[in-house]
Amino acid sequence: MKLISPFLFSIMVTTTALGSSLPLPHPKDLVGDWIVSDARQFCAIHLWIDEIPQANGYRLTIDARAGACTFPLDAVAWRPAPDGISLLDHEGTTLIFFSQEAGGYRSHIASEHGMRLQRKKAAE
Repeated sequence: MKLISPFLFSIMVTTTALGSSLPLPHPKDLVGDWIVSDARQFCAIHLWIDEIPQANGYRLTIDARAGACTFPLDAVAWRPAPDGISLLDHEGTTLIFFSQEAGGYRSHIASEHGMRLQRKKAAE
């Protein structure tokens, strides 16, 4: 049986790990109207491209129309990540992280009890 040297194995693992890293989505590709929801509540938000330096992210606004947000959401900014989207407070602290999945994003990816983040459909 032929053994691979530890050095060669290390190079193979490093190359594989680097080659499979997820790309960071460009913020302009995520700009627009979104819905944050759970099983009982929802909140319409808009992701903007305007930078909020103190939050180290981009501006997020909550739809202020009556009935557009049925629970408190204190986020003022957002930031893309290779595997999802973070909603941030005014200091840049992540309030909730949504992991990417088919059809949108979800918090608490290992549980059905998390919140969902999905693009708002044009008719909504």
